[in-house]
Order: sequence, then C-alpha cells, then structure tokens
Amino acid sequence: MSDKTRRVTFPAAGEGPLLEGVLHLPEGRSLPPAAVVCHPHPLMGGTMDNTVVVAVCRTLTARGWAALRFNFRGAGRSEGVFDEGRGEIDDVAGALDFLCSPPTPSSPLGETNRLAVVGYSFGAGVGLRCAVRDTRVGWLVGIALTQGHYADRFLDTDPRPKLFIAGERDPWAPADALREYVARLSPPRTLHIISRTDHFFVGREAEVATLIGKWMDENPPDK
Repeated sequence: MSDKTRRVTFPAAGEGPLLEGVLHLPEGRSLPPAAVVCHPHPLMGGTMDNTVVVAVCRTLTARGWAALRFNFRGAGRSEGVFDEGRGEIDDVAGALDFLCSPPTPSSPLGETNRLAVVGYSFGAGVGLRCAVRDTRVGWLVGIALTQGHYADRFLDTDPRPKLFIAGERDPWAPADALREYVARLSPPRTLHIISRTDHFFVGREAEVATLIGKWMDENPPDK
C-alpha cells in the first residue's frame, strides 16, 4: 500500500498561530485510523522533516493509517514563536482537531476516535502531555522521552496503551531510568530499548517506525 501526501495548514487550539503540516494518506482506505507525529526540539534543528518523523509517517501509512506531521509554532513556515513547550501543547491539540474535523478536500478523514499521538524527544513530552487531556486519543507513543519528564506524574494513571522507545546509548533518555519510569506507569505499557544506537537513531529510523506500527496493530485501545 502506497501513500499520497498533501500540504495542509491548520490553527493551533485556542485561536493559536497557523501551522504548516504534511498529511500522509493511505491508498484505497476510507476513514483510516490517524496519528499525529510530533518532531524534536525546534531550537535544536527539529522540524517535521526529521528522518525519524518521516519514517514513522510513511510506515504507518503503509499499514493503512493516515499520519500528520507538522511544524511547531515558529518552526519552518508555521506562524508564532517558540513557547518552551507550553503553547506547543496547543499545537498538538490543533493537529488532533484538524484530523477530526468534517471532511474537506485538504482533510478528508472526517470525525474519528481512532487516534494516536506519537512524539519524538521534545515532541514526546509535548505530545504526551496533550494526549493525557484528550479522550479521543487511543494510543500514546514516546520516542526518546527525555529524563526531565520522568519525575512528573502526569502519565502515571493513564489507562490507555503506551509505548516508549529509546536508544541503548541515549544520554538524555538513559535506559535504566526509562525502565524505572515505564514500570511505574499503569498498564498497558511497553518499552523497547534499541541496542547500539543513541538519541538520534541514525540508520535505525525504519526499525523505530516498524516497532511502532506493529505495536499499534497488536494493542488496540479499549474503546
């Protein structure tokens, strides 16, 4: 199954700035499940064109999903300025609203509750914080969620399927600390530590994306 892509724009929630994105659509499937995929830190070069983000979108689309990657406020051609992770939560919320909006030529999905949020590094922290507030989201995925989030209890009791992926050599998401964090969370939760790689997954992007796609197929949300 191949995918087709569309350049789209949508506002962040709460009358926020206009954001740019790319919507990946699977061929031959109407009303597919859909994922919002959030990129790494924009002040450190993160954009929606990050290789891990693109690999996740393409892999999910090949498995019959729609996937929306977008630039956070102030990145690329998205309006606004970086807001240290606060306003960016509204950016993710706006992306989810866009996927659930009535069908249009640019957003043909229509209303759905089969939604996932996938975030990478900075995008994982922001995406997961948005997802815990949104009951439309069925799957929560954090790639290289950095250690600064582990002391926060925001995700501890969430009952939805949760997946975490990190590199064995990631200094910002240390494997042992991440194991302790994930073990603390309410099930269902899954952790994959990928050997011989670090925070950037160079050359391992397809492996990350395949893990996510397979896990989503095997862990339907209880809805």
